Amino acid sequence: MISVKDLKLAYGKRVLFEEVNLNFLKGNCYGVIGANGAGKSTFLKILSGEIEPNKGTVEITPGERMAILKQNQFEFDGETVLNTVMMGHTKLWAIAKERESIYALADFTEEDGMRAGELEGEFGEMGDIQLTVMQPLY
Repeated sequence: MISVKDLKLAYGKRVLFEEVNLNFLKGNCYGVIGANGAGKSTFLKILSGEIEPNKGTVEITPGERMAILKQNQFEFDGETVLNTVMMGHTKLWAIAKERESIYALADFTEEDGMRAGELEGEFGEMGDIQLTVMQPLY
């Protein structure tokens, strides 16, 4: 669960939002809607920790994690949907890419096998990957 408590963000006299209190519950899908410039993307940046609010807190249930993909719609045109989603979790993506490069080696050594095993373990420890998509709706 992601919990938002008494969140406020203002730039000078312009208040984007204040006194925001809500819980994003596991298993639900959420959309953030509003006019252009209303602060939708900024709110998501606060949730991800990319920027700090003027006031309030964002808490994520211990043991849970958040992965973020930037809003550039063309950045991932050359990737599969699964790869694009995995890129949002940088550690997971790095493990997957290193593991893939080891398995692609023509002269796979015992040392390569040991490293591949370590990577498989790290990947497995991350547990099930469940996706909740949150993006601004236009």
